[in-house]
Amino acid sequence: MARMDVETEAAGGPNLAERIRRLANGRSTLDVAQFQFVGIADIRKRYGARWSEKRDRVSQIATDFISRRIAQDDVLIAGADGFLLVFGSHAGQLAEQAARRISAELNTFFLGEPDLDDIQISSQHHAMSIDDFAAAFGAMLANVQKAAGPSDPVAMGFTPVWNARGGALSAFFVTPVEAATGDPLDWDRGSHRHAEMDQRKLKTSEIAMRSLWASGGRAIVGVAVHVSTLNSQQGLSRIVQTMAEFDRRTARYRLLRVSCIEPGYPRIYLGDILRTMRPHAPNIALGLDLNEPDLASIVKMQPTAIGFTISSRALDQAGPRADIHAKVGAAIELAKHHGVLVGVEGDLQPEHAMHFLQQGVSFICSPRIWPVRASLPSAELWPATRLLEMTQKTNAA
Repeated sequence: MARMDVETEAAGGPNLAERIRRLANGRSTLDVAQFQFVGIADIRKRYGARWSEKRDRVSQIATDFISRRIAQDDVLIAGADGFLLVFGSHAGQLAEQAARRISAELNTFFLGEPDLDDIQISSQHHAMSIDDFAAAFGAMLANVQKAAGPSDPVAMGFTPVWNARGGALSAFFVTPVEAATGDPLDWDRGSHRHAEMDQRKLKTSEIAMRSLWASGGRAIVGVAVHVSTLNSQQGLSRIVQTMAEFDRRTARYRLLRVSCIEPGYPRIYLGDILRTMRPHAPNIALGLDLNEPDLASIVKMQPTAIGFTISSRALDQAGPRADIHAKVGAAIELAKHHGVLVGVEGDLQPEHAMHFLQQGVSFICSPRIWPVRASLPSAELWPATRLLEMTQKTNAA
């Protein structure tokens, strides 16, 4: 699924008709479902002075909700009071049915009960040419963009990764953060709308790297790029073009993590990604699911490292905890025969990290133990004895 924000010729990008034409794959007619919020005055009344603060959040949640329910070749276009869906996977009555289903589910999600109508989403199905579509909706969307003004850029921080073997915080991953709190921002993990954020993080990493080098500092800078971005021709081109402008002298200090690889993900796609990206990022880690059924075929591709996201809630329960440790232990044993390192990340307590350290995990990332930094620092020593001390304090408490 692609998300499209408004671009105009004046902004240097293709106009709406051209952008839709590129995604239409030869089709001259599109099926369009329009989602609109009505009863907006009632919502504003409910929030009162807080509406300006809540409006964007409501839109973000609705966007995420719809994104999870449409196909990868559908296009989502955000407007001021609703959304346009350009269906690539459905046509005619199927598009209308899909729109009605999403509309009903979105209402239920926001309202809880069908008879509450503070927010109403209605869908309209049309069949129209690409040019007619642009004529009908292009101006409206452009006006929305002008009225809304430029959106605030997402703030970025740097999440430390502990090198357990070296006893140092040597790598820092670019992380979108909540501007007000500095906490990591959960950027739409369930959707396929990651290319824009992936590109932002890459650009941030290069700026931070150059600044650090200019001051005489050194650190490994990591960027997690969603696998759906790299498996899309458009997304891949976007990432490669961005990285082609990077300073090649610092390449060995970069780490690219291909994230959110689902169990059984086609090996041919992973192989293509690794071959394409290695000239730009010689150090590539793969973010896997613990339930990956064929880890052997992945480590044979010899990424720099493989990593697993661990749920702290699961670690608090004896049964799931034993299962997680068994799977991580098996991954370590398998990976070491191919020279591949293993890392874990999550909201881990010190005692969790200590257990993984004892198992032989090479890298551990936990914002709870090593908080997100506001700017990119130099690598620093952080011996395992500190983790042991934290664990002892936690146990004593």
